[in-house]
Amino acid sequence: MNRLLALLQEEVEGLILRLASQFTTRKEQLLFLINNYDLVMSIVIERTKDDSKESETFREQLKARSEEFVSLVLENHFGSLIQWSKEAERKLDAGDLEGLRAEEKRVSTIIVDFSRDWKKSLDSINGEILSSFPNLKLGTSLLQQALTTLVQYYHRFSRVLGVAPLSQIAATSQLINIHQLMVEVKRYKPNF
Repeated sequence: MNRLLALLQEEVEGLILRLASQFTTRKEQLLFLINNYDLVMSIVIERTKDDSKESETFREQLKARSEEFVSLVLENHFGSLIQWSKEAERKLDAGDLEGLRAEEKRVSTIIVDFSRDWKKSLDSINGEILSSFPNLKLGTSLLQQALTTLVQYYHRFSRVLGVAPLSQIAATSQLINIHQLMVEVKRYKPNF
């Protein structure tokens, strides 16, 4: 019996993946996968224990696809900040201060763009995520995951900008305070 259930579970997973591959964009595929993994997981949990082997497989798939979706959403809105932060941290870790100094023009543009668009982007992310998931609990969870990740990236960005060759850039005066970002992010926290 357990072998038959395991086989059925594998077939359901395979079907969901095949159906998802019919969508043209990765974002559409992820939306389909996340919504269907959530649906299947809720049915499995309703019929078994919450920590059953069956629910664990779908929980892992849901988590992996959710992380990928959050990264994709953030890349669409804050991609240059995220990419630059990763590159700058690598240069900083390698002691490449000259490489960081050469980034002044690029980082200045990122600062100006972020300062101008961050609130509008938060509203857009909120609408985009909540309208994509019929399960409000799942949607708000993904929204909180995205906003938490954004705050972490912005903290990393600010930390790198505090290092000697970059701390003297004139555009740093336009940076918003991380606490201001966190206050704005809290506006999107669910009340239930």
